[in-house]
Amino acid sequence: MSSPVASQHLPLLHHTFERAIRRAEALGHPVLAAVSFGIDPLDPLQVFGTMDDGQTPFFYWEGRQPGLAFFAWDRALELDGHGERRFVRIEENWQALCRHAVVEGPLAPRLCGGFRFDPAGPRQKHWQAFGDASLDLARLTVLREGDTCRVLCQQLAEAGNDALTLAIRHDSILRRLRQPARRRGQPAAGSPHTGASAQERRDWESKVAEAVRNIRQGQLGKVVLARSQNQPLGGIEAWHVIEYLRRQHGNTQLFACRRGDSCFLGASPERLVQVRGGEAQTHALAGTAARSTNAREDARLGKALLDSAKDRHEHQLVVDAIRAALEPCSETLEIPGTPVLKQLASVQHLNTPIRARLAQGAGILRLVQALHPTPAVGGYPRAAALDYIRRHEGMDRGWYAAPLGWVDGEGNGDFLVALRSALLSPGHGGVLFAGCGLVGDSDPQLEYRETCLKLTAMQEALLATASQDTALA
Repeated sequence: MSSPVASQHLPLLHHTFERAIRRAEALGHPVLAAVSFGIDPLDPLQVFGTMDDGQTPFFYWEGRQPGLAFFAWDRALELDGHGERRFVRIEENWQALCRHAVVEGPLAPRLCGGFRFDPAGPRQKHWQAFGDASLDLARLTVLREGDTCRVLCQQLAEAGNDALTLAIRHDSILRRLRQPARRRGQPAAGSPHTGASAQERRDWESKVAEAVRNIRQGQLGKVVLARSQNQPLGGIEAWHVIEYLRRQHGNTQLFACRRGDSCFLGASPERLVQVRGGEAQTHALAGTAARSTNAREDARLGKALLDSAKDRHEHQLVVDAIRAALEPCSETLEIPGTPVLKQLASVQHLNTPIRARLAQGAGILRLVQALHPTPAVGGYPRAAALDYIRRHEGMDRGWYAAPLGWVDGEGNGDFLVALRSALLSPGHGGVLFAGCGLVGDSDPQLEYRETCLKLTAMQEALLATASQDTALA
């Protein structure tokens, strides 16, 4: 952004930060300041490519329903939490911040980040930078919704701060927004790694068989077992991966989140819950089949999925669990009686859309706590399934299959289930994740093939972008 355009916002930034500093002095504690304004059209993915330096925390989000994309960069404040109370702690601290916030412009303050799948689960080094709960108050957020583009600047103002210094710092960031995305040299691409070894496959299928035996014996109704797969690659830019996923998997929810020098990203088909104006939307997504490029075969595969007693049973467990989680928080609840197909590039799922009018005081983080993990990613009953996963799955899920998203100061927000995802780390390439819901008539070999289908999108994206050497047009 040219200097004159950026500098026109300096007086507004200065005035808002000055008000926040005075309020902080009066209250005796720091005060959240949020300033937003419209800008000329700008693609947040372009800003992602420009700003990501491999170390600064960021959060990227792009969805179709509604059509919202944003890139949130740098950390003015991190709200964190640990253990089972992590959702409650974030909610309490966020409400306290918003209570005295100084807000100028059309946008409410906003937090974005994610949660660990299971704070009581095993821990591995590659997830070390991703806490049990970590939501950031980003210093700069560029948002595009439809044809409208806006910038949100946020700051925690303290007594004794200099308002002009803070304003100049934000203004200097604004000047960088329209710089071209960074180019990089040709990376030393790693070897394609398209599947687990024969022994790894046998070991995982043995775990599935053991879980199915436990289900048939009545110890569980359903359990989801996941596996990870390493994808050794050379240098790779996270925004290149998202750009590829945008082209190839545009009907999914794209996300990327940096913590330390690692980036967790993906293209998830599953929303956990969205809240807008007191109405919640979610869906039950469970039951999977392949797609075909032949229209007749594709239709046959979809019909077979809809007619599958095994998949319909697995799906109904998810519907029932979501109903039980939402009923205490809702005035009304709308759940169709039968699922429809949600068709993605390489797989299709059984899908039941669900709406609720929320009761007074039911915020989105309360819903996230109530819903996570659904039987689609954990199992049923929840406690028994989580205990089984901890003892038998044999890996750290980290933020995989966990809630990731945003919440604003007006109670709106959107959280997805972080599926079809990978963790990128320097020198390690990518670690990819996929899982399957198991019930009494699950077949270990078929379940393994399902995980391979689910890994396809991220495998293709990482391999395609490992040799890419272009910036966004």
